[in-house]
Amino acid sequence: MTVAAYLPTPVPTPPPAGAAVAELKKGKALKPPYLPQRHNYTPTHPDLFRIEFGPEGEEFGSSLRAEKAYKKGDILCPIRNTLPGIKAYSSVQVLPDPPLPSSSSSDYPSTYFDSAPSSTRRHIELNSDLLYVNHSCDPNVVFDVEGHRSMTASASRSPLPSPQILTFAYFSTEWDMDQPFHCLCGTDRCIKTIQGAKDLDTKVLDSYFINRHIRAMKEHQQRS
Repeated sequence: MTVAAYLPTPVPTPPPAGAAVAELKKGKALKPPYLPQRHNYTPTHPDLFRIEFGPEGEEFGSSLRAEKAYKKGDILCPIRNTLPGIKAYSSVQVLPDPPLPSSSSSDYPSTYFDSAPSSTRRHIELNSDLLYVNHSCDPNVVFDVEGHRSMTASASRSPLPSPQILTFAYFSTEWDMDQPFHCLCGTDRCIKTIQGAKDLDTKVLDSYFINRHIRAMKEHQQRS
């Protein structure tokens, strides 16, 4: 397995504007999501990826391309320097949310359960170029966020040529999307409406790489 030896540097939070300025004047801390702005964004992986911004006002159309080719299983980069997140369209879920009842299977880490401290981070902001990896129902990248302490983005198919647009399956990390949407990936595997793993059949999920916290939530859903 090839490891991309590049550690991202933190992305500065964009200058506050509008209501955020008023909050700062009141002495209140800014809260996530921390959304970068195209006019002052500094790439974190310029030797690995290239960001293609959508038109002004249509940032949802932005994407990320690989600057080098990868084989299946190659690690594109570690997922590091993340920021605490909330459930939002820009965040990535890394633990069950809502947490599992303490009476559930004990085969999972303690952070999976409602007995974990309320401060436990269940969502993160990627705080890097990986924010621009879009959804596809036939993805070429996986986000492995197991334990959210040793997270990686890896190639899920072989080969992954350069400069291909990078995509991952949002439902591989998200149980219940903050903003469901109609998928336009146009692939043979397209699920059409992306709402999260909560609304997908296990047979569908079994054909994808799915993070352990999502598997745990699906297992609990089926038992309930």
